[in-house]
Amino acid sequence: MKGALFGVIFDPPLAAEAHKHGLHYNFTAQFNRDESTNFSEKWSAPARVAALTDGYCIGRRGIYAGQRLVLGPCAALAVGGITVVVISHRVQCADPVFFEMMGLDIAKARSVAVKSRGHFRGGFDEFFGPDRIVEVDLPGLTSPMLNRFQWTRLPRPVIPLDEGVEFGLT
Repeated sequence: MKGALFGVIFDPPLAAEAHKHGLHYNFTAQFNRDESTNFSEKWSAPARVAALTDGYCIGRRGIYAGQRLVLGPCAALAVGGITVVVISHRVQCADPVFFEMMGLDIAKARSVAVKSRGHFRGGFDEFFGPDRIVEVDLPGLTSPMLNRFQWTRLPRPVIPLDEGVEFGLT
């Protein structure tokens, strides 16, 4: 799909590599090379460095409005028809400034995908009303699907993970 935006991917080594190469450099981007969680599989794709920034910005909408943000070295990578924003400090993509600081125009994008547990609504409501939002729940560190996690030190039984448990005050 041409004209799509995706943000944000937390990947400091990839952002650093893009900065080392410089604008318009073509390379094989290796995503998640230093991640060790079950939710961050390694993958690679041909990419072009489309934009670079130091990651200093001021949030303008939603939960980040008016806040000074320090995202570390950031890069926009053109991967096929998708421009992927890569950041160096982990935050939710809840403000259009994450794209705008790269010179990307959300209003002109054919499609915009953001990684955010729900905080994105207050930031992106000027572009997308509820009728234009499709929520997708994928495995991840903040999934509301608690049965996706392997609990190792959780006293059992617990609501809502275990069947037949009733809540009662004693």
